[in-house]
Amino acid sequence: MTQLATLPDQLTKLLELPSLAISVADGDVQDNPLIYINDAFECLTGFHRDEVIGHSCRFLQATDTDPEAIKQLRIAIERGTPITLTLKNRRKDKTEFWNELSLSTIHTESGRRYVVGVQRDVSHRELAWKQMELTQAVFHNTHDGILVTDANKRIIDTNPAFTRLTGYTQAEVLGKRPNLLSSGKHDSGFYQSMFAAVEERGFWTGDIWNTRKDGSQLIENTTISAIHNDDGEIINYIGVFRDITQRRLNQARLERMASYDTLTGLFNRGHFNILLERQLASLEFTQTGIAVLFLDLDDFKPINDTFGHASGDELLVEISRRLKYLMRANDLTARFGGDEFVIALSGLGTAEKARKVAKKVLDDIVQPHVLESGEQVTISASVGIAFTTSSETTSSALLDAADAAMYEAKQQGKNCIAVADSRLTESMAEDAHMRIKAAFERGEIELFFQPVLSLATNEIISFEALARWRHPEKGVLGPRHFIDTIIHSSMSLPFGRWLIDQAAQVASLLRRQGYHALIGVNLSQDQIETGAFIEALSATRHRYDLSAPFLIAEVLESTHFHDQDLACSLLNEARNQGAHIALDDFGSGISSITYASQLPLHTIKIDRSAVMHLDTRPAQHQFISGIVAMGHAMQREVLAEGIETEAQLTSIRELGCDMAQGYWIGKPMPLSELQERYLSATASPRYPLRKL
Repeated sequence: MTQLATLPDQLTKLLELPSLAISVADGDVQDNPLIYINDAFECLTGFHRDEVIGHSCRFLQATDTDPEAIKQLRIAIERGTPITLTLKNRRKDKTEFWNELSLSTIHTESGRRYVVGVQRDVSHRELAWKQMELTQAVFHNTHDGILVTDANKRIIDTNPAFTRLTGYTQAEVLGKRPNLLSSGKHDSGFYQSMFAAVEERGFWTGDIWNTRKDGSQLIENTTISAIHNDDGEIINYIGVFRDITQRRLNQARLERMASYDTLTGLFNRGHFNILLERQLASLEFTQTGIAVLFLDLDDFKPINDTFGHASGDELLVEISRRLKYLMRANDLTARFGGDEFVIALSGLGTAEKARKVAKKVLDDIVQPHVLESGEQVTISASVGIAFTTSSETTSSALLDAADAAMYEAKQQGKNCIAVADSRLTESMAEDAHMRIKAAFERGEIELFFQPVLSLATNEIISFEALARWRHPEKGVLGPRHFIDTIIHSSMSLPFGRWLIDQAAQVASLLRRQGYHALIGVNLSQDQIETGAFIEALSATRHRYDLSAPFLIAEVLESTHFHDQDLACSLLNEARNQGAHIALDDFGSGISSITYASQLPLHTIKIDRSAVMHLDTRPAQHQFISGIVAMGHAMQREVLAEGIETEAQLTSIRELGCDMAQGYWIGKPMPLSELQERYLSATASPRYPLRKL
């Protein structure tokens, strides 16, 4: 065995430096065994000198120490050349550290060769370098645009994504202020409040409308953060932004389609009702009067039959264009469907002034129109007018009065005007309330049930409960004759409890027959916000022993919650009790996007107005495709209402809808017919009920 060299005592004392870990190896022996380590080496590695003397210095190497670095060390030792490397090493307790190792070879006068190593733990430095490299990699490779300014808000750095998103190169913006991107849509107060928030909270987040170098619009979701020095002074601002232009434009497009009639561009029925309610509420302060003009075109069907539906649509567009031209900016003009148009005129003062406006409208409508086919057509209209100065009048009462007056005008002949009696208009809401309250108490209000089809299994999985008035004289009346009066009166909460009780009874009946189908009921704003439906849900579950879910609580898209956080909390509580939550009539109003994303929904129901022209208008196809994609992205199921043909059913199936509802699947039916169609011994429905 080769005798290891030793070091003179004077030299070992000299090498005991507390700040440097030093080792000495015998350079003349294979594997260069250690002959000396100082106390600092023991502290660095955790090894006592008795454990390492005589062993190769390579015992510190980790399993993943860089092989190339090891090779360089070996060559340096063989050649006797000094070298400094940073290696991953391992302590006695198996923890790893980065070791900055400097090796030198020393020859004594006797020709003995020693390899002296100086070690230093540089793990913090290596970590900082790696973090810096990672930061640089993120800075240069992220898809978000980043700009950095100095304390004076002068740009000092940008990343490549900034150039890609804005069109400006780094060289073009260095030294300039970020306002070179300004679109002019924000005033100075916007930016002052933005930076005030940064200074107060350290950051600001929001959307900014900017402009790219080529002049195109750039809508950014931006976060601006302040960087402080050790003294708390701001030394830099960092802005990180992403391009949300297309998303915002798509959202605006969806919201417009949800509020406007797709053919004419006028307001649709749902949005018109919302705006009319607001104008009526303002009468409490203005008392200037509001008139509603209900227009129904005379003999429109023969034009459709003679020249085709495309020409009929062309004429409807022309009529809407004339109406928009005649109306003032603050007037409301809507198409209620088919050939019905409704106008709300505010601030007229008297019904007689409204009659003059109606006469002007009729004079314009009767002017001939030349179709694209070259055919000239002439059409007229019957107009009913209802006028009120009372803020207590509901939109449904005013519309009903105008509708009744329109039928009176039709009886007078074509192109006529009729005005509802003002006393009738003012008293209609009160009279309707008493009649409907009595009907509800007598049991004349009942539920019809429309089936909902699962497109995955081709089974009926639920029914929507739709209120009908079985009028002793007029027969079965739809909800427009009574529902607004109910939900805007003291009947609202009892009616909501009755709905849930009826739903529970039907669900219980189906389960006793071996079937499982949820029952959907439409809940109003106050039924939800008061929490009354939660109490009713809990009570009916126990009353009918319904442990499994039985209810779909449908929130109308037109609902306007006073406190959306409260509504979300209550709907979540209903979910915890097993209820499913659905957003009804999606695509018919302006709250859809917000509600679809924020309410705790299971299902989004696409309104029938969006499905109606699915197979004839490409825009509707794209619209529904977008809703389905959005719904699925938010983990909601999507139901298409208004399916009236097999072709429509095929289309919405191909678009990825989860469920379908409409006359093709089944019309709303009373409970007796539901039992006969689905539960009787002779039942053979097109789509079977889902079994338990």
